[in-house]
Amino acid sequence: MENDQPVEVNVMPKGLIYLPEPKKGSNLVTEGDLDALYYNPEKNPDENLNYKFLLPALEKVKGLDYDFVVGFDHSLDRTIIGYPNPEGKFLVFTAHQQAALFAQAFLFEEEYPDFDQEKTKLVIKGIVLSQQIDKIVTKNNGAYKESHAGYADLRERVLETADDFTDFLAFDERNHVLMDLDKEKNVGKQLALLYSLAKKAKQREKTLFDVHVDLQIRYKLYGEKTFNISSEGENKKIFDRFRTKPPSDAMHEELVSISDFKKQLFFNKLTGRKSEPELRQMDIVQLEYSSGLKISVELTEGGEKLFLHLSDFTDCYNKESFAASRKNIHDRLLKIVVSLGKMVINVN
Repeated sequence: MENDQPVEVNVMPKGLIYLPEPKKGSNLVTEGDLDALYYNPEKNPDENLNYKFLLPALEKVKGLDYDFVVGFDHSLDRTIIGYPNPEGKFLVFTAHQQAALFAQAFLFEEEYPDFDQEKTKLVIKGIVLSQQIDKIVTKNNGAYKESHAGYADLRERVLETADDFTDFLAFDERNHVLMDLDKEKNVGKQLALLYSLAKKAKQREKTLFDVHVDLQIRYKLYGEKTFNISSEGENKKIFDRFRTKPPSDAMHEELVSISDFKKQLFFNKLTGRKSEPELRQMDIVQLEYSSGLKISVELTEGGEKLFLHLSDFTDCYNKESFAASRKNIHDRLLKIVVSLGKMVINVN
């Protein structure tokens, strides 16, 4: 990777933090060159933490020299990061992408990790998140646990497992991020970590986008897609079909393992081993294939909604190939969901 050595210049990143009124977390806007913008929760719903949610903050920095924008939901439980792309337009990272950035920043040490040393940092990952997180944790000598999504589940896993470690980082595909169980301290730790990451990048004459691309080169480029496949009156039938007749041969994919959290059964098809998952019972089934494809199917709201989560990866050899590699994995995931629609989702 190019330009990895720090440049001896005094560069400080500039960021904007987007917080709910009445000025929650205002005492935290002290790290470096951070400005604050406060929003009225009644006028800016946070059901979906996405580009639209962050848009007022992105409009404020439009045309200005900001390195990042970071926003928090009404309860300070969820986080979203905005960044300038190579053309200077601000976009937002997905929950998967920002989880990888946080994990790398949290675990990375300037020196090569000593794998003989005791692990001191714990990463807890929502099960839907891609295996890129696993690779980051393993290669940086971190400890690793999984969790169901949601603030309550992540918090419970922290309470169960974090006592043996000096620091923890927990996140999921819904933008929840936990570094401390005190909410304002949690925001403060995230800001410090993000600011440090942006500062190190700027010292190397890079942006957060460049750091993101570097991660795809080092740990392979992962793509993730979520589809609402709800069908009135058919959701349970579709969900059970994924559990009892998981797609494999017709997709030209070798099924390696099934994690059926409804039945509380993990089954490794290659070894024949069966065991009970660590996590609580839930209407989720997860299928993993030898190619790296991961399919997670989640039945929610008492069967009213059904979601299909796909994750897969491809090689990305350099920054020049990033756009093409990203398009390739995007197209592959779309083809997979079309195939699943023919084989599994259409139950009539």
